[in-house]
Amino acid sequence: MKNHVIHLDKDQGKETAEKNFTDMCGYNRGKPVPQKIFDRSLRSLNDIYHLLEIKALISEYEKTCVDGIKMLLDGKLFTCNALAQIPSEDIEGIYIYLLTVGELCLSEASILNQVYYDIWQNAYMDAGQEILRQYLQGLSCNKDRFVSDNFGPGFFGMDVSQLEQFFAILDGEKISLKLLDSGFMSPTKSYAGFFLVTNSQQNFVGNDCENCLSSRKTCIYCKAGRKMVKYNIQ
Repeated sequence: MKNHVIHLDKDQGKETAEKNFTDMCGYNRGKPVPQKIFDRSLRSLNDIYHLLEIKALISEYEKTCVDGIKMLLDGKLFTCNALAQIPSEDIEGIYIYLLTVGELCLSEASILNQVYYDIWQNAYMDAGQEILRQYLQGLSCNKDRFVSDNFGPGFFGMDVSQLEQFFAILDGEKISLKLLDSGFMSPTKSYAGFFLVTNSQQNFVGNDCENCLSSRKTCIYCKAGRKMVKYNIQ
């Protein structure tokens, strides 16, 4: 499977996206939120839901492409420190991907609604990564195997500069995605990453940094002190 386009079911990620949205809005900080604001922000999804489309472009590689913290894929070298936590004999394969929710042109909406729409796009971009993981886990070839948590540039010791390698081996134009000279992706609501397929359940990433081997200089979590940027919309 090389440069394979997948249209993901956004309905499958609705619950995850809503949780992401409430987290990003700061509704889970323990402070009371006026019900009117809470309800309006959730209803704003109805304005853009029909416009959201989660697309992924994916290629599959053999386990022999992984050597320690390095991966050599189609002649391009990738390095991710977190790979050191995974026994090489447990790795069965690799999926590398690009994912996007596209670009919404909603400049005529109110400023507050534009903020809500932006947060919803981020929420679905994050949810899309889990939808993709579940899709891969459900493939017949992965029966009795495990698809890992997500890795990508800027996380867990993988330098953001490696984004260029993703576009060197994945044809982003197939999902209307490109890498700009500035180093950013267009559309901006996009992500690049990879999953490992293993023969045993791994917990090398989880939801904290306890076992992360990042140098801290290349991880957006470390740079932010593990604090998510919150939207001030209350």
